[in-house]
Amino acid sequence: MQYDVHNIRPLICLSCVTGSKAYGLDTPTSDDDFKGVYMARLEDVLSGCAPKVVQDSTHDRQYTELGEFLRQLELNNSGALELWACIGQRQQLYCAEWLTRFFIGRHPLSKVCAKTYVGNALAQLKRIHATHDKATMTPPTPATLADFARVLNRENTEPLNKWMETACLTWKDIAARPMGQNVWALYRQNNPVGLFGRDGTNVACPAINAASTFLACMQVDTMAYAAHCRTIAQYHEWQEKRNKTRLQTDKKLPADEGNYDTKHMMHVLRLLHTAREIATEGRIHVQRTYDNALLRDIRAGRIPFSEALQLVQCEIADMKSLFEKSTLPDTPQLGDWKRDLAQLRILRHNESEHH
Repeated sequence: MQYDVHNIRPLICLSCVTGSKAYGLDTPTSDDDFKGVYMARLEDVLSGCAPKVVQDSTHDRQYTELGEFLRQLELNNSGALELWACIGQRQQLYCAEWLTRFFIGRHPLSKVCAKTYVGNALAQLKRIHATHDKATMTPPTPATLADFARVLNRENTEPLNKWMETACLTWKDIAARPMGQNVWALYRQNNPVGLFGRDGTNVACPAINAASTFLACMQVDTMAYAAHCRTIAQYHEWQEKRNKTRLQTDKKLPADEGNYDTKHMMHVLRLLHTAREIATEGRIHVQRTYDNALLRDIRAGRIPFSEALQLVQCEIADMKSLFEKSTLPDTPQLGDWKRDLAQLRILRHNESEHH
């Protein structure tokens, strides 16, 4: 069987609205996102052919195989828990009756959520910082290989460019001969291509004439130059591919307080508020209510970066204490789900064979 979002429809056992529309945080441009669970055919599970996740090309529809979904719940994966919390709620579009019965007496929420939710938030926060740094940094100025070269004198070293200026030399007045790793001997000699070749990215080494005069030794930090080139390339790639709409913060904010990924920051704080509710209430509120206005303000770019960051950091600081005081079990209480799932697969397979 070819598994895709169209031909697994008979296998879907849970389908829910997810994303901003599930949280009540959608905007006029928000996409329709759907996630759910499907049960692969028994023969495909036994042969290892059943994919863990089936999704469309835009990732707007995503379905997790039931066994993988339960494994994620056992790990207290935040995405899996959020989907589980939609069962029986307004976000649910469809849930098979047998799946509802399967979850009776199984309680995935536990103190492990402290680790998974904070870990998820920190990972996203790292990306937010990286985006903010790039958005507010002074664009790097491209340098040439010559900028990473130094002339070795007896007592000290000096930048090649400065040494050449003092000696009244041009690039075509010098030829180089390799002496060792990243070290060249420089000679006064006519060199039509120039010391660093026509493109300026490599040391040119023509044959040295017997009459050429030795000038000095040169050392080039090729690793630093390569790293510089990568930085330049990564910056320009980021500029081309970045989602500019996510950086549209209030124009009244100074540059260092704006220009951050507001959508990700909103979801980080939402994630941490959900973790707080898990610790204190033992449940997940998918739709945001009391914090809806705050989260929308962050998403709209009305909150300065430092203020949003402080809100997140305060939640993270409280998390350990909240879960230590919580009445939640130390680990998820899912029973022997692997055995029960195996029996369920056989039962469902037999039922399908009879129809």
